[in-house]
Amino acid sequence: MAALGGLDAIVFTAGIGENQPEVRRRICADAQWLGVELDAAANERHGPRISTPGSRVAAWVVPTDEETMIARHVARLLR
Repeated sequence: MAALGGLDAIVFTAGIGENQPEVRRRICADAQWLGVELDAAANERHGPRISTPGSRVAAWVVPTDEETMIARHVARLLR
């Protein structure tokens, strides 16, 4: 983050990132110095945006389907 001059967004994904509001809350609390302001209600609803509108850094919950992606990569290799 220092080399990039800051941070635009934090994205929580996969099993823990999508399903554990307490983990997201703790990470965002530790990232407050970066300008992350968590919207507690949105975090409990699992987003998709879990940062406040005035947050300098946006925080998002983005669902993934890792099994489908793995299957697509394997199918491509088997062709």
